[in-house]
Amino acid sequence: MIFCLSESSSAEVEFSFDGTDIFCFFHSQKGIRIPEELWLKAVVSSLKLKKNVLILESPLIGPPALNTTARWQVAENFLWLAPRSLSVLLEAAIEKSITYDLLKTRLSTFK
Repeated sequence: MIFCLSESSSAEVEFSFDGTDIFCFFHSQKGIRIPEELWLKAVVSSLKLKKNVLILESPLIGPPALNTTARWQVAENFLWLAPRSLSVLLEAAIEKSITYDLLKTRLSTFK
């Protein structure tokens, strides 16, 4: 399923992955609009349902190469999360009000 966190720009997501919810920081005709401030709750909900999560910061020409054996993958224009990343995500959210950029930075430096 595709979820849109913004209406500021418009582009289409032309790919999908089985068992993966896609969250976009742009508008997509195929997506369901959710308020940007609820991004963390929406992502956590997908992970609790045992779905992978792909967060797209900007439109991609094709599907990204994902390392599905990892708990997460931090890349320049996207963040991919497996359900087993939920504990780290919740720990980060408890510590302080976390933004997407802070989460991405934390995951890129997490051991």
